[in-house]
Amino acid sequence: MKVPEIWNDSFGSFYFRDAINSEDDSQVDALLGFVYRLHYLPDKKIYISLDSTIRYVDRLSLFERLDNGEEIKKYKFQHFLYKFGSQWYRIQVMGSTDSSIIEQLFVSEKDKKTYNVYDYTLENCGSPIPNLITQLDQNSIAINYQYPYKEVERYGAAALCFKTYKTNDLKVYNLHQYSILEASQRLHKSKEIIGKYFQDISFGNNTKLIVTAQPLKKTIEKFDIPDLLFGNDQVLHVKRDSEDIGVDILDYGKTRMKLLLDEKAGLLVKEPLQLQYIFIPKSLHRSIAKQFQNHFEYGMKKILSHSYNLEKIVYDDRKAKNLRQQVEAIKGAIEENDIDRGCALLILPDKAHPDLHNFIKRELFDTLHFQCINAAKLKQFFLCNQNNKYDLNDKKKGKYFGYIRYTALGMLLVNRQWFFALKDPLHYDIYIGIDVLNNVAGFTYIYNGGKSCYFRHYRSVQGEKLTEKQIFSIIKKDLQKDISFLKLQPRSIVIHRDGRSYTEEHKGFVKAINSLQKEGFLSGDVQVGIVEIHKTSSARLRLYYEQDETIDNPSIGDYFIIDNWEGIICTTGFPFKFSGTANPLHIKIAYGSLDIEDVLSDVFGLAQLGSWAAPDKPARYPATIKVGDTFLEPIASDSDDEAALYSEDEPDEEEISTQLSEKHEVET
Repeated sequence: MKVPEIWNDSFGSFYFRDAINSEDDSQVDALLGFVYRLHYLPDKKIYISLDSTIRYVDRLSLFERLDNGEEIKKYKFQHFLYKFGSQWYRIQVMGSTDSSIIEQLFVSEKDKKTYNVYDYTLENCGSPIPNLITQLDQNSIAINYQYPYKEVERYGAAALCFKTYKTNDLKVYNLHQYSILEASQRLHKSKEIIGKYFQDISFGNNTKLIVTAQPLKKTIEKFDIPDLLFGNDQVLHVKRDSEDIGVDILDYGKTRMKLLLDEKAGLLVKEPLQLQYIFIPKSLHRSIAKQFQNHFEYGMKKILSHSYNLEKIVYDDRKAKNLRQQVEAIKGAIEENDIDRGCALLILPDKAHPDLHNFIKRELFDTLHFQCINAAKLKQFFLCNQNNKYDLNDKKKGKYFGYIRYTALGMLLVNRQWFFALKDPLHYDIYIGIDVLNNVAGFTYIYNGGKSCYFRHYRSVQGEKLTEKQIFSIIKKDLQKDISFLKLQPRSIVIHRDGRSYTEEHKGFVKAINSLQKEGFLSGDVQVGIVEIHKTSSARLRLYYEQDETIDNPSIGDYFIIDNWEGIICTTGFPFKFSGTANPLHIKIAYGSLDIEDVLSDVFGLAQLGSWAAPDKPARYPATIKVGDTFLEPIASDSDDEAALYSEDEPDEEEISTQLSEKHEVET
C-alpha cells in the first residue's frame, strides 16, 4: 500500500496508476492491477493466490462531462475513481451540491474544523501536489458522494472524479485485448508481481517473511466427462483411455451438436409445444422476413423431427421512435390478435430501444415467452437486388445458418425442451438453483440428472436475499408439487446458491425439509446442504497445465480441493479453444455435511447441461445457475420502466431532418 505507483481499490484490489493504453486515442484508460488472497491449506502452509485484473477509467473527469452538456443525475450512484493527490479511491457520486468547490463548506472528520472543498484539497492531497490539483478551477462544481455501499455523505470536486466502467460496457469493448491473457502470460504476470512486490516483508520483531515466486505444483486431479443421454436412448461417451470405445475428447462439443441434430438421436425431452408465433416489425422488408421465417421453421423441423409452423404477427413500428411507442406497437398486435398464451420469436425493430428486449420479456412473461433477435443483425446477411428485394448473401450463408441454428436452440429452451441429460445419477438427487436479482428470485429445479427441469420466479421483498418465511413457503410448495408429479423418493436435496447464501435462507430451507418430512413427502434421513457458486471469486485461484516447460490451460474436469468445504473446478478449458485463460468456478459448502469432492463432481456434471443453449461450446456454470440466468435476467434486469410508460413523443434527429426537408419543399 506504500508503493507510490500503486493505488488500493476499496474492494481489496491493487492497480497501477499508469495506463497500459496511454498511447492510443481511446476515451478510457486501462489500468492493470492484481488481486490476492491468503489460503491456509491442509499441508499446514500459507499460500498466496494472485491474479491480474483490469480497471477501466474514463479519461475525462465528471466536470468535463458536465461541461460538455451531460446531466449529473445520469451518474447518480455510479462508481468513480477519485484522484485526491497520491490517494486514489473509489466513490459513488450522489449529485451536485449546486455550489463551487470554493463555496462548498463541510466539517472535517479529522479535526472537526470547517473547510471549503478547494482549500481542503490543496492542504491535504500530499506533496508534491500533482498537476490535476494545481490546475483545479476553484469555481468548478462541488459534488457530494459516499464510499460504495456506505451511506455517509461527503464532499469533493467533480474535476477529480473519473468514471469507472464495467467490462460489459460498450465504451471498453475495444480494450478487452488488454484483459485477455493467455495462460502462460497470466502465470508469468502473477510470478512477476510476487517477485517484485511480495519480497523483503518484515513484521513484529524484525521477523522476515519469505514468499517464493514459484507456484504450487501438484499431480492432476480430474473428473471424467459424464455420459450424456439423448433421444432414442442414444448415449454420448467420451473415451477415457486408448482401450475405451467412444468419441475422442477433441470431438466432444462437436458431437453434442451433431447428436442433437441427428434424427437417430435428437432431443431427449419432447414436450408438446404451445402455440408458436413470430412477431415481425413492419419496417423489416417483406422479402427478408419471408426467407427468414421459412429457414427458421425448417431449422426447427430438423431438430424436432416433426412439422413446425409459426403464426405470423406483424406489428407497426414505423412511427415507434421511443421505448413507450415500441412497447405499445407490440402489445397492440397482441391485443388485435387475441393472443393470451404461447411462445414467440420476436424480431426487434432496426432501431430498438436498448431496454425493449428486457421490458417486453418481463411485462408479458405471464402471457408469452419470447426469444428475441434484432432486425439490424438479420439484415446483415442479405443484399438488395435490382428489383428492390433482398437475397441471401452467398458469402455469409455459413454464418446465417449458424445464426438460425442457435436461434432455434434458444426458441426450444423458451419452450422448455431439454436437449440431453446425464445418463448416470449424480451424487446428490435433487438440485435447486437460487438467484435473486432486483427483488426477483429465480428457482431452478433439476431432477433425474436433468431429465426434468423447472424454472419459477417470485417477487422478493429484499434486494439480494430471501427471508426465512419466503424460502420455506416456496421450496415446500414446489418440492411437494414436483415430488408428487414425478413420483420421486429422494435421498438428498442440495441448493446451489448463486453467490453468497444467508442464514435466513439456511433456516427457511431446513424448516421446509422438516415440514415435508413430517407430512410424509420426504424420508426422515434425507440429506440436505447448501453450496455457494461464486461466479466472481475473491479467492482468485487458477489452474495451469505444465508439460515440457510449456504452460497451457487445464482440461475440463480438473479440480483442486482447498479444504473440506471449499474447492475449484474447471468447467472450461481443453478441449475447447478460446482466447485467454480458463477461469475455474469457486465452490463452497455453506451448510450441511456434504462431501466436497462429490459436490465438485456434481457441479461439473451439471455444467455439461449448462451448455444446452450452445451444445458445441463449453458452459462455465452448472445448469442450476445457467438456466436461472437465462430466464431470470430478462425479467429482473434494470430497464427504464418510466420511459416505456410515460415518455414524451419527442422526434429524433432523423424525424427533425425529414420535417425540415418537407418544410423546405413546401416553401420552394
